[in-house]
This record gives sequence, C-alpha cells and structure tokens, in this order.
Amino acid sequence: MLLPRHLAPRLERALRTSPVVLLTGARQVGKSTLARDLASGRWSASYVTLDDRTALDAALTDPDGFLEAQPVPLVIDEVQRAPDLLRAVKKRVDLDRRPGRYLLTGSANVLTLKSVSESLAGRVSVFQLDPFSWRELAHASPGPALGVLWRARTASEAVRGLGSVGRAHRWREVQDLILRGGYPIPARLRSAAARRDWYDGYRTTYLERDIRDLSTIAHLPEFGRLLSILALRTGQLVNFADLSRDTGLQAMTLRRYFGLLETTYQISLLQPYFVNAAKRLVKTPKIHATDTGLSCYLAGADTWESIERQGRSGALLETWVHSELRRALACESDRTGLYFWRSHDGYEVDFVLEGPDARLLGIEVKRSSTIDPRDRLGLAKLRELVGERMGLGVIAYGGDQIVGLDGTTLAVPFGRLFGPEA
Repeated sequence: MLLPRHLAPRLERALRTSPVVLLTGARQVGKSTLARDLASGRWSASYVTLDDRTALDAALTDPDGFLEAQPVPLVIDEVQRAPDLLRAVKKRVDLDRRPGRYLLTGSANVLTLKSVSESLAGRVSVFQLDPFSWRELAHASPGPALGVLWRARTASEAVRGLGSVGRAHRWREVQDLILRGGYPIPARLRSAAARRDWYDGYRTTYLERDIRDLSTIAHLPEFGRLLSILALRTGQLVNFADLSRDTGLQAMTLRRYFGLLETTYQISLLQPYFVNAAKRLVKTPKIHATDTGLSCYLAGADTWESIERQGRSGALLETWVHSELRRALACESDRTGLYFWRSHDGYEVDFVLEGPDARLLGIEVKRSSTIDPRDRLGLAKLRELVGERMGLGVIAYGGDQIVGLDGTTLAVPFGRLFGPEA
C-alpha cells in the first residue's frame, strides 16, 4: 500500500511555480516512489532513473543530447550519479522557464558536490524528504499540534486547543517506533532479524556504491566505523578531537568524511540558538542521526532493553523527537528555524523553534511519565534571556495527560504532539 507523504502538497505547489524542483534525501526514504506518484498524477510527467545503466551511460556521455531526447515534463531519478546533467538542465531552463519542467531526485545534496560546476540558483526549489513520520506510518494527515502551540499565548489556551489533538499512547509504542525507525521497508517489518538483514544490505550499498560514486575514500573501513561511532553519539555535541582519536583519522580527513555523511543525509547537525544569529554559525552543533532505526542497528541494539543497557535511551528519544519536528516543519511554507539552547552555566532546552517573526517555542524532552520541577528550569532560563520573544514552553514527556504547569508552560505526551488521532 502506498502511504501518502506529507511533503507531497508542497512539491505539487512548487511544480506549478518553479521550472525545476529538486527532491533530496537519504537512500531508500521513498523519493522515487513519491516522484513516480507525482509523475502519474495531475502533473503527468515522463520518468527516467539513472540507476538504469543504459540511461546513466547516456547521461554521462552526452548530457545535452540525453535531455534533448526526453519529453518534458520529466522526472530524473538519482541525478547525483550524473552531476553534469544539472548544467544541461540549467541550459534548457534558461531557454524555457515554464514551471514544472523537471523534477530531480538525489540521494545526495547535489548542490554541494564539487563536481557540480554550475548552480541552479534562482531556477530550482529544493526539498528534503525524510524517513516516515509517526503520522505517515499511521496513514494520518499532518498533525495540528505545533500550530496550536504557536498560536496559543497561555498554557491554558494551549491545553484547550490540544484537547482533541492526538491520542493517549503507551510508552512501549514510542520505543517500538524508535527501534523500527522511519525507512519505509524496515519500519513495517515486525521481525528484528528481518530489519537487521535489510540494514545489512543498506549499509553495504551505501558504503560500496553511493559513497564511492561521490568521492574517493582512502579508508573505507574507517569511514564505516565513523558511521557507527556517530550512531552511538547521536544527540551529543560534535567533538572532532574525540572522533579523530576513536577513528584514527586525521582531522582533515575526518572533517571531509563527516561532510560526506551530511551530504548523503546520514546525519544532520542541530545548531545552537543565540540571540545574535551570527554566533550560531561558529558555535558547536549537536549531531543527530537521520533515522533512529538505522542508529539502533549500527549500535547493535534491536531491543529497548539493550538500548537501556547502553545508556542511550534518552539520546535516541531526543533524536526521534528531532526527526519528528524536522518532518513537521518541512510541511510548512513558513521558514521556521530549529535549534537547541545551552547556557554557559549548564541550563539547556533540547529544541528551540524560531518563527519568521522571531517568536520562540521551547521544547524539552523527558522520558519520565511524571514531571519534576527541575525539568522546567531550562525553559525558565531561556525565557529570562529572550523576554517577550518567548512563547510557550513545552515539556514533551512519557505521560498520558496534557498538564498546564504554569501560565506559559505545559507538559504534552508524545502521542499528542506527533501521533495520530485514532
């Protein structure tokens, strides 16, 4: 059964206004399926994949001739395998800028690759498709919870607005979602052994084909070890000195490999929030795995008990919330920034959302089914720092009740934030 993707409406709107739309994301998140679905719908486009050897050879040998031979509108799948096609697309779009001419997909951020000599800036709308969200897996429409929290001015107003949002859930359900992750195939496999087999193949394909297609890797075993180490460190601050020591890679090589993992969407960096926006570009970010299921596999954990023994349950929960927030924000047309905040004296808020009007929403993540007064300290300190710009403070937790904690702070179960209604 084809599960609807919440990003699809934004892609359809972009195809009505932009000559080129680029859909990127990690391998196997469903880009090809979504692109084919759009091509067979109202957009009605042709489709070609560069995973096909004949098509790839033609695109590599003569990019201009390859495009000239294809009818438009056109989907070109896995375009990163022939980066010079972007130059040919640019050339054709400059001659005819009608919207919806090309939908390109790629398992790497092709706009950052050194082999891409010319940018499509001003001609392309770029979107990232992440693994499935909880609501997508449950066949549910995008959730209204974040919108309610943005609009509400007081905790009591938010409690009333969230009363009909989401449903109660069992903590075991969230654990299962974290273990399975959001990649379309393993997310729907109930057998841990079957998921391991799928991830074995994914890792091999990623390391032996995708990475080699993009860059020369002199130390492939060390690169694979770096991938596993970063899975163990999801939710932590990036520390290149520690990573260099643990992998045996020199700093320059390590940073290049780290960039490749970002380019291929295996990891994402969460920047710190500062009132001075320029500082966000130079301070230490947090690393989050793109998918908790893959992170669990790389860490050798296929039960929640093994995750608890590794002491990683809190970090994986935070990474899962990060993924859910990214997917929810990707469906919105407003540009909402996502950050974390940490003070010099140790206070922290796991996620800070900054809207286009610079108003903030703080979200703290707790595994517990109860709230300790200390859980509110980070949110309170952030409010002291930013003053009127601070909207609500939210504690996402493992309980089953929405609870107002003070005039501007409330506790919200994970299911009410991210889960389906029924």
